Amino acid sequence: MFNIANYTEDTKLVLLESSKYFVLLVFCVLAIRLWRRWAKIPAAHNAGGLLTAGVATALAVVIGCVSMRQSLGSLYSYYGTQAFQNGRLPQALALFQTADQDWRTADTLGQRGVCLLMSGDTDRGLALIAQARTRRKDQGSPFENFYAGLYYFTKGDTRTAVPLLQASSVDYTYRWPVTKLFAIIALDENRAADAADQLKSFRDAEVTEFDQAYILASLKLADGNKAEARALLEKFPEADLSPMWQTRFEKLRRQLQD
Repeated sequence: MFNIANYTEDTKLVLLESSKYFVLLVFCVLAIRLWRRWAKIPAAHNAGGLLTAGVATALAVVIGCVSMRQSLGSLYSYYGTQAFQNGRLPQALALFQTADQDWRTADTLGQRGVCLLMSGDTDRGLALIAQARTRRKDQGSPFENFYAGLYYFTKGDTRTAVPLLQASSVDYTYRWPVTKLFAIIALDENRAADAADQLKSFRDAEVTEFDQAYILASLKLADGNKAEARALLEKFPEADLSPMWQTRFEKLRRQLQD
């Protein structure tokens, strides 16, 4: 599905990289021309001409080094994000660490923090996410907000989780996951009507995810449709679920037997 937010970010990245290396090219050409002028024209054989050529060369070197480090940082960050999305947390963490070493930004700090948090290293993960927020003047990225919110949700701390999840939903990528989490929170608080309202636009969508199945099965149960609820749960064997979701599915199955 086309994502205008991703398109905008990709366009900005291409323009930034292009302008950066265009400036580098300009200074390289300038430095070469100044050195050739100094070498070939006797009138230019003076300290001023030598200094000007040296300064242009130094600027080209600095711009080149900065540009390469920024580009490498962006590249490793991109591949780290791909690895993270595919569930390869150790590889993602290594890539994010390399990106952070090449060019430290609030994003690379936050990415490392999220990886550590999802890997079970809670203290270091939350500390890095806090550092990233501080660099942005107490603003978290949607990526950081979503996974920090998800962490607090799994710990049962919905008061902390909800504002973080809400903030992450400004990014289209996280709107559907956040919608499901808010529906689950409503179900946990016995607010089936609110959960149904959260998913009203998706009630007829194909069920392809275990959390979606859990929500819809819970709503079917609330409506008295036990057979349909049971059929939804049977699509996802317990062996394929995490311990948290095994507990939720088992609880719902017991309710269906009453």
